[in-house]
Amino acid sequence: MQSLETFLRSLEHGSETSTAVSCFADTFLAAGPNGVTVVKATELAAALPHRKKMFEEMGCRSATLDSVSETKLDDRYTLAEAKWRMTFARNEAQTAEFLVGSTYIMDTSGERKILFYLTHQDIKSLLHAEGML
Repeated sequence: MQSLETFLRSLEHGSETSTAVSCFADTFLAAGPNGVTVVKATELAAALPHRKKMFEEMGCRSATLDSVSETKLDDRYTLAEAKWRMTFARNEAQTAEFLVGSTYIMDTSGERKILFYLTHQDIKSLLHAEGML
């Protein structure tokens, strides 16, 4: 099985939709500051191109894995806490960089799959606070 860091790097900004979708279970929970929802991988596949476009329109230049820690919950499940470094630019003079957190619970019994995905910050709120939106 590939390392956790390698696995999460496949979710970095600019990753192919099919690669990102393959990281998730067929059905998973997605949670964040605005609530929680059940998501099917097919829905994720349809939504990712729109999400990518939205982030580009907000000025996202990069989103790279900064750090990750892993806690084995039992023989099958792992909890991962990741920090992502995101860079946004409204123009050449106005840029902002954020270190945002995500938590994942993964099934590692076979091919690693994300079962639960939690984003800790609302990116739009961060951009508004910086005057970027």
